[in-house]
Amino acid sequence: MSEALLVARYDAVTVLTINRPEVRNAVDDTTMDALGAALGVCAEDGTRCVVLTGAAGAFSAGADLKKAIREQYTPDDSTRVLTEHYAPTLKAIRAFPYPVIAAVDGTAAGIGCDMALACDLRLVSERGKFAELFIRIGLIPDGGGTYLLPRLIGLGRAMELMFTGVEVDAAEAYRIGLANRVYAVETFADEVLKVARLVSQQAPEALRRGKEAMLAALDGGYDAALSREAEHQRELLRSEDSREGIAAFIEKRPPVWKGR
Repeated sequence: MSEALLVARYDAVTVLTINRPEVRNAVDDTTMDALGAALGVCAEDGTRCVVLTGAAGAFSAGADLKKAIREQYTPDDSTRVLTEHYAPTLKAIRAFPYPVIAAVDGTAAGIGCDMALACDLRLVSERGKFAELFIRIGLIPDGGGTYLLPRLIGLGRAMELMFTGVEVDAAEAYRIGLANRVYAVETFADEVLKVARLVSQQAPEALRRGKEAMLAALDGGYDAALSREAEHQRELLRSEDSREGIAAFIEKRPPVWKGR
């Protein structure tokens, strides 16, 4: 897709790697556009799980502020880039029909942190770190962090990270629910791929509808969630994959999913 974004395919898993190690994988408009385009391709090519990561021991240091300074961005320029390039891609991560895993090896800071928050799972190496650094330059999170962070770790902790800009290491991220799993650096890539393969091997429609239902439930009440779950379940129970899954469970064999 772009020199700044590497794409690798492992069966039904696609790994997207931000490849700007010279700036610790800080992102700019071109990188975010490439990522959005790659997600669009993945949505149509049989990918059942996307892994988003960064090259050379960093997830993403955030927005490429040096480029903004070099090109003399005005506040209006920055807002335009945010709304026309960053926001659409962040929404695409969130709306991708199948699970997206953030593989955080090294620092995820600023909008890089918020990009990881937009993913469905966060797998972290022992050297992984999260930081909402915006306050240090007089700003607030602008990558969806004000929405996502309190939903993941609670309002009080989210306020603390926003107000202080302190780094959260891997162990603390796991303790507060920001990280799903923490792995040794040496085995990190293998462990991430193992989880991604496991996810990708599940029933495609159940993955898609389960993600859709759970994310929608965040914006509604409990009664609405129950009704939504029942509707999705009704459609899934009509599917060929559901019948296959039940038969395979009874017959004690691996299911063969067909995505219908």
